[in-house]
Amino acid sequence: MRQLAISGKSGVQIAYLADGQLIEWRTQETGGLVSAGEIYYGRIADVKPGIQSAFVDIGCGQNAYLYVDDTLNKGTAGKEKPSISERVQVGQAVICQVTKEASEFKAPKISLKVSLQGRYLVYLPQEAGISISRKISQPEERARLEETIAPVLVEGEGVIVRTEAAGVDGQQLANELAYLRKRWEGVCKQAEAKKTPGRVGHDLDGIEAMLREALAEGLDEVIVEDAAAYRQIKDMLTVFSANAESLLRKHTGKEPLFDALRLEAKLEQALRRQVPLANGGHLVFDKTEAMTVIDVNTGSFTGAGGQQREQAVTATNVEAAKEIARQLRLRDIGGIVIIDFVDMKEPASKERVLSTLKRELARDATPSTVHGMTALGLVELTRKRVRTSLSERLTESCALCDGRGRILRGDESIRRLQNELAGLARSQQAEAAVVELSGRLFQLVGQMETTGDEKSWPLRLYKREEPRLAPDEYRIAYAGNTAEAKRLYEKQWKIT
Repeated sequence: MRQLAISGKSGVQIAYLADGQLIEWRTQETGGLVSAGEIYYGRIADVKPGIQSAFVDIGCGQNAYLYVDDTLNKGTAGKEKPSISERVQVGQAVICQVTKEASEFKAPKISLKVSLQGRYLVYLPQEAGISISRKISQPEERARLEETIAPVLVEGEGVIVRTEAAGVDGQQLANELAYLRKRWEGVCKQAEAKKTPGRVGHDLDGIEAMLREALAEGLDEVIVEDAAAYRQIKDMLTVFSANAESLLRKHTGKEPLFDALRLEAKLEQALRRQVPLANGGHLVFDKTEAMTVIDVNTGSFTGAGGQQREQAVTATNVEAAKEIARQLRLRDIGGIVIIDFVDMKEPASKERVLSTLKRELARDATPSTVHGMTALGLVELTRKRVRTSLSERLTESCALCDGRGRILRGDESIRRLQNELAGLARSQQAEAAVVELSGRLFQLVGQMETTGDEKSWPLRLYKREEPRLAPDEYRIAYAGNTAEAKRLYEKQWKIT
């Protein structure tokens, strides 16, 4: 069973699960971080003809990178490439789209060729023409789709017809096109009203993207916790799916949605270096600046040697290949990946493992390419880097160990505390809580209070700094009625 779980508590978090396993985790960022696919109103801050690039202020504290190819439309294909200084000038206002998120060492990459993704169509508001997926190979179907879409396009706009559009009736395609066109009109209006660079567009772009991808894989259920998000998602599903009503469910349990699905534990596992396999083996993930290296270990395997060993090792490697594909997607690992499978002797065994890896990677919307096995038995693959990794999104370098380890980001620790307190408020009708915080978290909570963000807490908070806690740790000492929380706070901590 494939489920999409969406929580609107302390920001939007989206979890994609298959048979209880966490497949993908995304967030709709509300701070300065940018996400792939988001649209921004920006201004050209600097033009560098020597590298055919420009840097654009998009209001996130870090100028985004724009290459000359991402300023050109299809009409310039085959012609001599112009200079970037002919395409953009310093101070020019632009509407741009993030194509690659920032990493620890690189700025976000953007394009002026904006596209809005639908389930069946990709809307190109500034590029005329119709392109049809090559995977739709039947000439009759290709002709039908073009004849259906051409009359509803206006001058100057175009679409890419996705593979999923095969067999879809014309009215549903027209409805999706109208929905995407309306979204673009909203983006333009927001950009016109903006005086400074910043994000424009739909507040739930991340949810919409996840919905499209999950529907393409055969989504069975969408569970939503927040009432406002529920109404918006219902409208989205009506456009993208004919059976929207049967898919959508509102979470009404006393326990918070992500607690009910035990997602925090699944996320913790996804941040660990070692991943267990069902047969007793395990994977080890090590990241360098250049690549990610994955080692496959047999663990508790005991073989008698010979053919029995070859079969057991191959079975372990096949299981590892499936888990590696899931982990690459869950951890959002991009770039070069090297896998050291357990040594196999027979070519048929090696081919079985490689074909399993390729098949499982093909389920991922982010493209991957397996480059084969080296003479040393190492499998090389590349996965397109679109978003920052899960580790970069949830953790940061630890100042106490000179950056050799990582801890949860401050906002992530606070989000988890808020979710835990919300669960206590709901399940135990708690009105107030006494909480011990590390020095780092104590300072962050204090900053929230000075900016008025304390209203985001689900109950009354009495806090105390506890230096013995790790930088990303907190401890809930009491949760219950306000009078008792205040009494305990004043008795044990406030009065010294």
